[in-house]
Amino acid sequence: MRSPQEAQQAKAIEKILGGEDEDLADLTLREIQSQKERYGSLVRELEQSPDPKVRARVRSILRFWGKPMAIRGFAPPELALWADLETFCWQLAEVENPEISASTGKSYLDELGRAVEANLPRRSISPTDSISALRQILARREGFRGNLDDYFRPANSYLHLVLETRLGIPLTLALVYIFVGQRAGLEVYGLNTPGHYLTGIGGVVFDPFHGGVVLSADDLAAKFGTERACWANPMFMRATPRETAERMLVNLLNSYSRGGDEGRHARTVSYLQMIDESLG
Repeated sequence: MRSPQEAQQAKAIEKILGGEDEDLADLTLREIQSQKERYGSLVRELEQSPDPKVRARVRSILRFWGKPMAIRGFAPPELALWADLETFCWQLAEVENPEISASTGKSYLDELGRAVEANLPRRSISPTDSISALRQILARREGFRGNLDDYFRPANSYLHLVLETRLGIPLTLALVYIFVGQRAGLEVYGLNTPGHYLTGIGGVVFDPFHGGVVLSADDLAAKFGTERACWANPMFMRATPRETAERMLVNLLNSYSRGGDEGRHARTVSYLQMIDESLG
């Protein structure tokens, strides 16, 4: 028999999984997924929840605890480098959309990289100079921007489709800036900021979702509801390629859960499992 504390915890978790706060639900999912022995009985109980959103998220957890399905042609790279993450993005695209041409997308990234490099000043280059060159080509010339009209569309989380439509969510637009910037010889990296993935160069933070605008410590404090001092050194939020891949897949899970696409949802869980297993 459950204690009052366990009953209260179960009620709280059900409320989070059924709520509209996607970031909190994602964090809770990851916590539960990582502790099967602790949460196993609770998850089985929540399978019977009257809330369809709770049941969908519970199915995601149960799939994660099961064996990954075999996905032909998919074997995730080590994900130690940003180049590995780009390879992962193209693998994902080719499995989910076999008709696409990865070479076309890669050539477009190469072209954009050359354009950004040509747009850099010949003198000593500062982080703001680098961001300005990226913004000029990607946001102003090419029109990459956030998809505010259809934010949860799965296409927003696939690199090849973002390159095609110039529309995406914060994370995939950040990847465009990272992959293009690195082709131009710039050290662009991701920031694993809560709810809205950002990018940085040399300690300067900017937001590809909003046209590459630079964010000050005051801007960041206001955006994330924290003290300004927390952003004196934003490098503490620097993301790894592996973390970014996992977050990208979680975004896809949310999109497929909302759309009721059980087949792609199940495969996406398997991609996450493969990444998890590759840690050894």
